[in-house]
Order: sequence, then C-alpha cells, then structure tokens
Amino acid sequence: MNRRRSMAFYVECLLLTVFLLGLTAVLAQLFSAARAQALEARRLTDAQRLVQNVSEEFYAAADEADFLRLAGLDEGDAAKGEVERTGPSGETYRLSMELTERPHTAGRTVTLHLAVRAAGGGELCDFEFVRYWPD
Repeated sequence: MNRRRSMAFYVECLLLTVFLLGLTAVLAQLFSAARAQALEARRLTDAQRLVQNVSEEFYAAADEADFLRLAGLDEGDAAKGEVERTGPSGETYRLSMELTERPHTAGRTVTLHLAVRAAGGGELCDFEFVRYWPD
C-alpha cells in the first residue's frame, strides 16, 4: 500500500511539473508577442510623428528651396533625397523624400512622396502630400 501511495505521489508531481512547464511556455510566447507588438506600435508612432513634422515643413515652406532647407536636404538633390532623423523614442529612421511637380500657367502643383524606414530595414509607412506653389 505504501508503495502505491508513493508512486501516485510521484506521478502527480510529474504531471504537475509538465503542466507548469507548458504554462510557462505559453506565457513566454504571450509576453514575447506583446513585446513585438509594442515595438511595432512604438515605431509606427515615431514614423507618424516624423511624417507629421515633414508635412508641416512642406506646407510651411514658401518654395522648394525653403522646403529643402527645412527638411535638411541639399539643393542639388531636389527631386529625390534621403535624410536620417531621430524619432521621439530615440530610434533613428531614414526618410525618403521625392518631389514631383506638374506645371500650370501661373504656378505648379508639387507632390511630396514620403516614405519612412526603420534603421533595421523595412518600410514602416509612406504618404503623399500635394500643394500648390506659385511662380
């Protein structure tokens, strides 16, 4: 009888250990997924703030040269350029800006295509902004 009780106790301990290991594995996966989502959310928030800043520079600029100066691009790189900016969280992002224009009789319509990439690689978002600049 005593041997059966001790064997039942060992089986119960073994099952409990397996259950706890499985529960620990599930919780580790949940926390890992939550961390990945938090990182993605932080990067998207940073990208949105950077895009908002550049769009405000675009709409505040008097002309193309003024926008390039505000955006930190060289005059010779007017059509297409890249600039690095640090987001609010401290992470560095690469912003690709491309200006295209459509001439009109009394001015031109300028489109700014803006793409934000994380330092580690992939594109986070891209937007287009359109405005009119008189001659």
